[in-house]
Amino acid sequence: MALRRKFVAPIEAVKGGWRINLDTDERNLLLRLMAELQALITGPDDNELLRRLFPVAYPEDEEKEEEYQRLMREELVASRLSAIESVSRTIDPANAKVLLDEGETIAFMQSINAIRLVLGSMLGITDDESADAADDTDSPEHHLYDFLSWLLDWTVRSLSPT
Repeated sequence: MALRRKFVAPIEAVKGGWRINLDTDERNLLLRLMAELQALITGPDDNELLRRLFPVAYPEDEEKEEEYQRLMREELVASRLSAIESVSRTIDPANAKVLLDEGETIAFMQSINAIRLVLGSMLGITDDESADAADDTDSPEHHLYDFLSWLLDWTVRSLSPT
C-alpha cells in the first residue's frame, strides 16, 4: 500500500501570521527573480517590460499622464522596491522568518504578481486565454509562469477569509 503525503499549501494562514512552505530551491529561485525584478525596476524607465507594472493612468490625455508620472512614479517605484526587499528578507533560506505578518504577506503577493506580469509580457500573455493558447506551453518560461500563477493563487487564498 502506497503512502500518500498530505498536501501542504505553499503559503498558509496559521495562528499568528502566514507561513511560506517552500523548499530551499524554490526560495532561492524566488530570491533570484526578486533581484532580477529589482534590476528591471531600477533600470531605464522606457523598458517595455515595465508597462504592465506601471500602466498609463491617463491614456487619452498626455499632459495629465506626464503630470501623474512626475508626481507618482518615484513613489510607485519605491513601493515596489520596498516590497521586493521585504520578500527577499522573509524568504531567504539563510534567515527566513517563520511567520510573516499581513504586510509582509501582501508584499509577497504583490511581488510574485509583478514577476508574473513581466514574464507574461515576455511570453505575450495578456490574460488566462492567451496563457492557455501560448505557442510553447512546455517551455521553461511557461512552466515558471504557471508556478508563479499557482503561488499567487494560494497567496490570495491564504489572505481571504475562510
